[in-house]
Amino acid sequence: MNVRRILALFLIAVFTFPVCKKTSVPEGKLFRFIDHMKEGNIIESPLSETAGKTDESGKFYPQKSYPVLDLGTGTNPYGLKRKLNIRDADSNVLFAPPKSRYFFEVDIPADAILEFGTGIVRERNSGEILEPTSEESSTIVFTVFLEVNGEKKNIFQKIHKFLRKDQRMVFQTHKVDVSAPLRKARISFVTEGIHRNFAFWQNPVLYQKNNNGHNVILISLDTLRADHLGCYGYKRETSPAIDAFAEDSAQFLNTYSSSPWTLPSHVSLLTSLHCMNHMVHYEDEKMDSSLVTLADLLRQKGFYCSAFTGGGFVNAAYGFSKGFDSYGQSSRGIHQFDGAEWICRSVLNWIDNHKDRDFFLFIHTYQPHNPFSCPPPYNSLFLDKADEWKEIDILKLIGGKQGVFSNLSERERENIINLYDAEIRYTDEKLIEPLLKKLKDTGLYEQSTIIITSDHGEEFYDHRGWEHGHTLYNELLKVPLIIKFPGSEFAGKKIDTIVRLIDVMPTILDKMGLKRSGQSFDGKSLMPVLKDRENADRTFRAYKADNILNSHVPEKISINEASVKLILNKKFTAEQIDFFSSSPPELVSIELYDLSKNLIEKNNIVNEKPQIATQLARLLNEISIQMKEGKSKKADIDKDLMEQLRALGYLR
Repeated sequence: MNVRRILALFLIAVFTFPVCKKTSVPEGKLFRFIDHMKEGNIIESPLSETAGKTDESGKFYPQKSYPVLDLGTGTNPYGLKRKLNIRDADSNVLFAPPKSRYFFEVDIPADAILEFGTGIVRERNSGEILEPTSEESSTIVFTVFLEVNGEKKNIFQKIHKFLRKDQRMVFQTHKVDVSAPLRKARISFVTEGIHRNFAFWQNPVLYQKNNNGHNVILISLDTLRADHLGCYGYKRETSPAIDAFAEDSAQFLNTYSSSPWTLPSHVSLLTSLHCMNHMVHYEDEKMDSSLVTLADLLRQKGFYCSAFTGGGFVNAAYGFSKGFDSYGQSSRGIHQFDGAEWICRSVLNWIDNHKDRDFFLFIHTYQPHNPFSCPPPYNSLFLDKADEWKEIDILKLIGGKQGVFSNLSERERENIINLYDAEIRYTDEKLIEPLLKKLKDTGLYEQSTIIITSDHGEEFYDHRGWEHGHTLYNELLKVPLIIKFPGSEFAGKKIDTIVRLIDVMPTILDKMGLKRSGQSFDGKSLMPVLKDRENADRTFRAYKADNILNSHVPEKISINEASVKLILNKKFTAEQIDFFSSSPPELVSIELYDLSKNLIEKNNIVNEKPQIATQLARLLNEISIQMKEGKSKKADIDKDLMEQLRALGYLR
C-alpha cells in the first residue's frame, strides 16, 4: 500500500469518526459548558433511559426547574439543561443524576478559571432520596478531571450528603485555577452515587481572568417618578447620590415608559418591544419563549449575566430569567422594609466574586413602591410636625382598589408624599451610593455602562387617583433615564427630546458594537441623539389593558406626535363604576395635550386640534390591526408568588 493511499485512509478515519469539536475561550470572554453540551458530550447518564418518553408530571426532574431556553444554548439532550431555583435565584444547571459523565474538549488559555457549583436536591420527584435509609444512600461524589496530552488528573472532588431529613438542598460554589500556557484539554464532570439522586452542576464556566473589559449594569428603581429627583428639578434632597451620578452621565429629561405598571413595562425594557408587540398585558401572562431579551444577546457575546430583583411582577415565572446565568428574586425585597439595603448587600458580594470578567448585572428594587415604610430615621426625614403617619399603606388607607379614586385631605396627601420621598432617599443612600462606591473601589466604574431608570411612576391624586396602573398620564409614564458610559462619555449632557424606555436595549448593544443578529426591535439606539445627529422627538406608545389586576378600570392607549400626546379612553361601564367607593373622574373618550405647554395634562385641546387627534387615532388603529397575536402565555403563579403580589397590594 503506497504512502498516498495510507494518508487517504487515515484522513477518512479521522474525519468520519464521531468526535467532540474542540472549542476555545475568546480572550477575556466566557466559555459556558451548557452551551456546548450535545448528546456526543454525554458518556453516561441515567437520563438516556428517558429518551423519547413524555411525562407531563416531569418526574425525572426537580419540580422547581424548567428547561433552559436561553439564546445560544443549542439542543437540550435528555432535557438536562435546566433552570433550577437555588437560594432564591433561578440558575442554569447541568442536571446530572448519578452516574453521569460529561466531557468537553477545549483550548484553555492562560490565567483561566474553572467555576461551577455542585448540589443535590430532595423533593417529591426525587424518588428514593426522599427518605434515605442510610447515610450512604444520600451521598453523591462530584469529580472534575482534566486531561492534557493523555495525562489525566483529578482537579476537584466534593462529597455532598443530606444531614437532616428536612433538608431540601445542599449546594456550594467552587473556583479551580487552571492557569497554564495555551493548551488543548479534555475536562470531564462526573457524579457518582448509589441511588438516582437529583444532583447537578450549577452553570459550569471557563473564563480568562480579565479586569479591563466592559460591564453593563442596569438599575430599575420601581415606581420612581422622575420629577421627585433633584437632578430633574425637585425641591428636596431626595437623591444626592443619583444627582452626583447624573453629573458623570447623559441625562434624558423626557423618557416615556410603555406601561403604567411593573410587568409589561419591564418586559418592554428587556426586549425593546412595545406592549402591543410583546403581548404581556395581564397579571397571569408571561413572555413567549421566542422573544429575545437583552440578557440573551449579551450572554452570546461572552457576558456573565445575573440579576437581583424584588420578585413579584419581575419574577422568573413571567419569563424574565431568559438569558440570565442566575436570576435572583427574593421575596425579602417585598416583605421587609429594608429591601433596597438587602439587595445592595447581595449585589456587593456578587461583584466581589465576579469582578474579574465581563458581566451584565440587572438590579431591581421595590423600595419606592407602596407601602411606604422605610426604616427610621429615614421615614421621618421629610415629615412635618402636623403629619399623622410615619408609615403608610395607601391601599389599606383607601380601602383597596375600590378606593383608588378616594379624595383625601391636602394634609394627608402631603403626608403620603413626604413618606414616598423618604423611600427615594433611603434607596439613594442604601443602594445607589454604596453600589457606585464599590464600582469605583474595584476599578469597574470607569469601564462600565451604568443605567438608572424606572418602570413607571406613582399618582398622588394628580388626576384624582392614587397609586399606579390606572391612567396614562405623565406622573405614571415619565420615568428617569440616566446613562453613564465608559470613561463618562457624554457626561453632563442633558437631552430634552422625547425618548422611550424601549430605546435602552438598542443603545447598550450599539455602544458595545454588538449586532442584533436579525432581531427586530421597536426601540432605536440613543447614540444618534447623544451625538447630535438626531433632534426630533420619538414616538412612544403606551397601553393599559382592560381591568388589569381586577382594577375595574377600562382599557386605555396613548401615542404622541412630537410634543402632542393623545390618550384614548374606553368608557366605564355602569358595573365598573359601581365597584368604586368613590366615583372615578369623568373622562372623555379622547384627550389631547401639548406637553411643551402643559406637562401636567390639565388642558385638553382636542377641540382646538381635531385634525391632529384624528391623525393620531388613525395611526393607533393601524398599529392595533398590526398587533402580533399569540405571543404571550399563561404564567405559573405559585403560592409564594401570590404572597409577594399580595404584599405589594396587587391582590387581596
